[in-house]
Amino acid sequence: MQLVEDVKGEIIGDSAVECWVKNIMSDKLLIPHFEYTGESVTIDNASAKSDETQIDFKTPIKLTVSNQGKTKDYTIYVHSFTGLPVLWIETEGRADITSKDEYLNAHLKLVEDVRTRSAGGITEAEVKIKGRGNSTWGMPKKPYALKFDEKTSLLDEPADKSWVLLANYADKTSLRNQTAFYMGSISNLDYTPRFHYVDLMLNGRYNGTYQLGDKLKISKNRVNVGDDGFLMEIDAKAGADEITFKTSHLGQPVNIKDPDVEVDGENYNYIKDYVITAESALFSDDFKDPDKGWQKYMDMDSFVDWYLINEIAKNNDACLFTSCYMNLKRGDKLKMGPLWDFDIAFGNVNYNGTYLTDGFWIKNTTWYSRLFEDPAFVAKVKERFDYFYNRKEDIMNEINANAQYLRYSAQENNNKWHILYTPTWPNYDIWGSYQNEVQSMKEWLNARFEWLKTEFDKM
Repeated sequence: MQLVEDVKGEIIGDSAVECWVKNIMSDKLLIPHFEYTGESVTIDNASAKSDETQIDFKTPIKLTVSNQGKTKDYTIYVHSFTGLPVLWIETEGRADITSKDEYLNAHLKLVEDVRTRSAGGITEAEVKIKGRGNSTWGMPKKPYALKFDEKTSLLDEPADKSWVLLANYADKTSLRNQTAFYMGSISNLDYTPRFHYVDLMLNGRYNGTYQLGDKLKISKNRVNVGDDGFLMEIDAKAGADEITFKTSHLGQPVNIKDPDVEVDGENYNYIKDYVITAESALFSDDFKDPDKGWQKYMDMDSFVDWYLINEIAKNNDACLFTSCYMNLKRGDKLKMGPLWDFDIAFGNVNYNGTYLTDGFWIKNTTWYSRLFEDPAFVAKVKERFDYFYNRKEDIMNEINANAQYLRYSAQENNNKWHILYTPTWPNYDIWGSYQNEVQSMKEWLNARFEWLKTEFDKM
């Protein structure tokens, strides 16, 4: 590897050395220069000479200085580019990805950073890629769907054939989805999708900061509802070719996402009848009765935690409009989740009043306004809100850690897409630097927590 210039390491504390190489590297075979006071130096327990010994720095390296029978160890971390894993995707013939319906053949290479979970690991495979998303597909920075021929593990997550790349073009922090997913990971929800930040190199060109992670689907390691269960989305944007049904109280159709079903087939009728029966129980005279009402059909824990995470975030689309997922395992109760789509949440939207930190949003929807008429549901909401409120510091620490991790990638992403200091739909306000955008999000979230705390304490 030929470096453009010498790169200096910085001793952090008394046991770590951080080194940042500005360019993207295909490997980390480097010859280090070092000076020391002592008798000898070993690197990963092998003798090493300054300016002579070639070392592979793709994983953390232990450097040991020995002198008069004593030793001192340092761990050396060599980062390249922004410090994120780099995902290389080359489409066949370097064709442009222009369709959400037709896959293109491509080659994928994922190179992990020295600090990611499989440090220095490299995954290479043939893959298919297409566009994805609704309004996000119309934005300059596109989201994508990936499909492998064989189940593949990416960034040490459970192997699967289907993965997605979230672009987060409208979210200048790139933190809103990940913050919601963190809240999901500490919640009572059965499953929350797992995502990792990557720098995407598409057909040889840098394409920005992305999140690589789970496509929502039925499987053992994702929405685990068995071989005959269901994954649905309350979906105002369902296409004419998708299989949906309507209920009396939901304003939007319910889209059966998984498995594939036929209208009036056994599976279609089963799930349609179940959801309509559950809704009828919710709006019945006996809806508060645990044995006859909504609790007979709807899972309390998932309906409460899904509600709270979306209400805390004041997620614009989660007003039972779109990206509102439900799942059902036969023999079990209807559950809300998984969480999805928070790029226009946490105050990042300029309509519907969802940029304001006060005011209920999800609570005002048909199903949830009815649920709030049941004291048992209200009691559970208050209990679980206090849980999230008491974890507020953890949530803020997660935001801080991710913002620190993204500090170099955010700069490169802005160099590519010029999203800072300028409006990108549907931003409510522009705060300038990346650090300012992050701070604004944190202040919004803190104010939102405090308003909700006051209101729930009144109930």
